[in-house]
Amino acid sequence: MYQLIAKQKVRQGFSQISTANFEPLLKQFAPDIHFTFAGSHALAGEFHSRDDVRQWFNRVHRLFPGLQLVPNRIFVSGPPWDMVVTTQWTVSDTLPDGKPYHNRGIQILRIRFGTVVEDHLIEDNQILVATLDHLAHLGIAEAAERPLVATAA
Repeated sequence: MYQLIAKQKVRQGFSQISTANFEPLLKQFAPDIHFTFAGSHALAGEFHSRDDVRQWFNRVHRLFPGLQLVPNRIFVSGPPWDMVVTTQWTVSDTLPDGKPYHNRGIQILRIRFGTVVEDHLIEDNQILVATLDHLAHLGIAEAAERPLVATAA
């Protein structure tokens, strides 16, 4: 039963991210969440607070305002007190010049008693970096910025 609930929560979270409604999702994160997005680009980073993750979500939506995340496959393992949820997902948007953006990735969540304690995102970085470079050439300076820096705990 808890596996079905976890899958529903993941689907709901992806929908909330797609509509830039981050607060309900952030409330599910531990105050000292370990959040990572792989790579070395404007969206890469490692964060340890909800506020830092909020900043990251905001940057994502400034760069990709029409972002649509779709969870394609969700796998749940472990008991409710130490659950791991792995999701294969796709992301899409239409860039300012009309060019489509499509990518795919994997999310690994660790959940303890309903609280997300770890969230690791891995996206195809070659596609993402090429798209960020394209956005920068279109005049979106933030696409070429360094990764956000976590605030001191």
